[in-house]
Amino acid sequence: MNRNQRNMITAALMVAMFLAAVEVTIVNAAMPTVVTALGGISLYSWVFSAFMLANTTTVPIYGKLADLYGRKRVFIVAVLLFVTGSALCGLSQSMTQLVWFRTLQGLGAGGVLPVAMTIIGDIFPFEARARVQGWFSSVWGLAAVIGPFVGGWTVEHFSWRWLFWFNLPIGLLVIGIIAVYLPNRKNGERPHVDVVGAGLMTISVFGLLYAALLVGEKGWQNHLPWGCLVVSAVLLVVLIRWERRVKDPFIPIRLLQNRIIASSNLTAFLTGMGMFGAISFVPLFVQGVLGESPTLAGLAITPQVLGWTLGSIAAGRWILKSGYRPVVLTGVSLIVAAALTFAGMGQNTAYGWVLATMCALGLGLGLSMTTYILAIQNAVPIQDRGAATSSQMFSRSMGGAFGVTILGAVMTFQLKRAVETSIQAHQGEWSPETIDQLRHMQGIASPESLAQLPAWLSDEMGQWLAHSLHAVFLTATVFSVLALLVAAVWIPKGSAKSMAFPEETSP
Repeated sequence: MNRNQRNMITAALMVAMFLAAVEVTIVNAAMPTVVTALGGISLYSWVFSAFMLANTTTVPIYGKLADLYGRKRVFIVAVLLFVTGSALCGLSQSMTQLVWFRTLQGLGAGGVLPVAMTIIGDIFPFEARARVQGWFSSVWGLAAVIGPFVGGWTVEHFSWRWLFWFNLPIGLLVIGIIAVYLPNRKNGERPHVDVVGAGLMTISVFGLLYAALLVGEKGWQNHLPWGCLVVSAVLLVVLIRWERRVKDPFIPIRLLQNRIIASSNLTAFLTGMGMFGAISFVPLFVQGVLGESPTLAGLAITPQVLGWTLGSIAAGRWILKSGYRPVVLTGVSLIVAAALTFAGMGQNTAYGWVLATMCALGLGLGLSMTTYILAIQNAVPIQDRGAATSSQMFSRSMGGAFGVTILGAVMTFQLKRAVETSIQAHQGEWSPETIDQLRHMQGIASPESLAQLPAWLSDEMGQWLAHSLHAVFLTATVFSVLALLVAAVWIPKGSAKSMAFPEETSP
């Protein structure tokens, strides 16, 4: 493969990854307009949830299919599903249609991200892979920042439908470049697909994610989330037993017995539960506790992108000199320090201190997440690289999904307790109407809820929110510390080459 061919493939993959990653956030700014046009406000949250469920559930499936049928074929199918779903989303005439078409879009996005990372692992040699994967990792952060701004600008100057239609020409261009420049992997054997294993895994993962979603909507006291968790746990046990017996398992259990893969995935999962979840609450802290504008609340995420990019680039160079362990330990230590810093923030915290902490957090995430991907890809033969890469991205996504749910439950519990304590303390001072409004608020940071309350309660509400978010960030710190402990105990010492699969270090 010549240099021009490799550059064209790399550019197309980065564009495809950006399109899939930005869909998570770009719709946020458009949803009020979409609801006005289509109605169906009861399905509001499902526009996001449907995409997330389909996206996360299919990540490991695409990784295995890419190993069985070749990266090129599977990647093109994934992009086709994504752009088809995007076109149909733009044509939606009701909220129900939009939810279903977002599901189709998510089914495609679930393959774009892991297969693109796998292709990069294939076309670049061992030494160059670290540098290139660093740039690819920064695409996530860039998409998180640009998405809301692009969404708002598009809705203001065009139509919300163009948020989806823009994907069509760009996606087709990506397909054309990959079809022309990426060679086919020749495989003389007819692949065998473990349909039972794929089905068990899909239902089990969907049940876990759906349970997490239900907890956020209905709370821990509802029986339905617990039922989903029990069913998913049983299916997970059945899946493991099945995969140990089948000749060509869909989920290669032997990969999880590799120390590098197991330690990287567990550390990424715990990190996702901690700081991927906590990041969602930083804009709430800036706006609800510090009293800054929504614009500044959104901009608070930006330094994380800068830190992530710098960390990813630095990781690629550092790994070749020192191995995986020092880079991961430094990255996760920065994440723990950022979590502790957020836990110590309050109403008197300077906005600049929030920005500096977000930059340090991004630096830690860039160092650690890039290293996980590289360590896993280098530790397996090329025929297992798709499954190994998708397992890492799947662990990170699952950690983030559970983290947001658990941290959201912590905030809700602490917030209700703080409100109830204040109500008891001011029982004779506050009117019954005010007390009733407080007890039935949908969210303390909701503009609609705040508009219904007396203005003199603003300081009190800031204290309640600060107290609740303190508990959120402390919980995130616990998960981050666990990630650091796992990394310190389990990630092996040694150079990257000494831990690479033999084919990676051969001339």
